[in-house]
Amino acid sequence: MKYFDGLNYYEILKIPEKSSFLEIKQAYKDAVSIYGEDSLVTYSLFSTDERGKILKIIEEAFFTLIDGKKRAAYDRMLVDSGQSDTTFISDQSQSEPVFHPGKAANDDPLAADATKTNQTDEEKQLSDEILSKSSVSGNDLKKLREALGVEIHEIHSLTRISVSVLNAIEENRLESLPPDVYLRNFLKLFAEVLQIDPMKIVDGYFKHISMVKNTD
Repeated sequence: MKYFDGLNYYEILKIPEKSSFLEIKQAYKDAVSIYGEDSLVTYSLFSTDERGKILKIIEEAFFTLIDGKKRAAYDRMLVDSGQSDTTFISDQSQSEPVFHPGKAANDDPLAADATKTNQTDEEKQLSDEILSKSSVSGNDLKKLREALGVEIHEIHSLTRISVSVLNAIEENRLESLPPDVYLRNFLKLFAEVLQIDPMKIVDGYFKHISMVKNTD
């Protein structure tokens, strides 16, 4: 498609090379809204066939950059072809998904920037409200996930946590939760996808579990 000739996937989605999962997701939504069949902005600019080809390229860009392994391979190709620099690829290829496992969101400048970029005032207020609580329930996590427009299957895709476990976490089904050592790591990954402080989520969720057990 000539419209995208010479552009790499980051340029097609109009995002920086170090974009986070949420930035990529939002950029994809924006691109589809611009080039989709219902778009008033580009309605008269493209034929149905041209629009279909554009959307296909946008989808290819999205599904490549949202997958950790595919993204690392694509980034390496950009470096090898001289379209990007080695400083970028050495940092990016180390992360399997788009976030950085083991790092708190507020310790990662990139994650912090992504949070500021993607959160609306309402979403930030909800995030701050949840993080200010000493006890964090699964329903709190679900509300924030839905407010950010992140689907359960997207968290599963990035973290490889089973959907059944993710549902058990959000529904506070204690009998279905994994052993604590695994649950702590799952909660941390869950929080990192949502770009919120993992340790506050882990500590808050375990406090909620303790409170529930003590009331039984």
